[in-house]
Amino acid sequence: MLITQDNIFFKYRFIKNKKVINSYKTIRSITVVILIFIISCDSIVNNGQDRLIARAENHYLYLSDIKDSLKLFKSSDDSISKVRGLINNWARKKLIYEKSLINLPVDKISKINSMVDDYKSSLYRNNYREFVLKSLMDTVLNKELISDFYASNKNNFKLREPLFKIRFISFPLDNVVRNEIITRFRRFEPKDINFLDSLSFQFSSYFLADSIWLNKFDTFEKVSFLNNNNSKIYLKREKYHEVKDSLDLYLFELIEKLEKNQVAPFTYIENTIKNIVFNKNKIKFLKDFDDDILKDAIKTKKFETY
Repeated sequence: MLITQDNIFFKYRFIKNKKVINSYKTIRSITVVILIFIISCDSIVNNGQDRLIARAENHYLYLSDIKDSLKLFKSSDDSISKVRGLINNWARKKLIYEKSLINLPVDKISKINSMVDDYKSSLYRNNYREFVLKSLMDTVLNKELISDFYASNKNNFKLREPLFKIRFISFPLDNVVRNEIITRFRRFEPKDINFLDSLSFQFSSYFLADSIWLNKFDTFEKVSFLNNNNSKIYLKREKYHEVKDSLDLYLFELIEKLEKNQVAPFTYIENTIKNIVFNKNKIKFLKDFDDDILKDAIKTKKFETY
């Protein structure tokens, strides 16, 4: 039979009257059932059980499919309308998809299938190449390559803000080994570090990783008494400070400081350099990778031309 606009409209009206309306009746009754199970949704799914809540042609909707959406509904009244809308939207998509398979011209369906296959193949290819790139990143980008790039481009890595190396401890004023803590903190030899680590449970807060560069924001995060109002005093130059309030004593030492526009230290921007070098070599690496795949296929007779 010739498919015309009138025929399609007639079919749609017939389906709507016979099937779709019946489906919507089912959906409305199922909505009540779903709401009963919202509270126990986690236990149902986690116990390996699942509940069928709707069918559209040969497509099935389960409670686990909408589990995450149900958690967003705040009230029962809100849930009733939203669950109904959720199921109706799902049904519309599936029913229209099935109608498209029946009513679209064969050549159109063939073209769509070809586009889907191409897109699927492209997704697999691109994801695989990215996976290989990431897995080989540390191998391809050795320390020497990164260091050489940094040495050759130091002037391009100027700091946009000051950096600091610091040590910090705060503890109650009445600590019985207060004086020894101060002595050990200032001397900071390996044996002192071990001693301070052993007492860390007594500290209100502390940061002893003085080889790590921090910007001002991170420094404020580590040192509880520092803020924009007093940073010009305590972050002005390398110096040891003792500050106290009614409860705690704060030991703070600025070990080293780098000003804005100075060359950024290698350890601070190592990951940035790694990404730059990686991206610069990415195109060449991908081309070599693709060529190697082809050469290997020819060698193992997985690819032949006739």
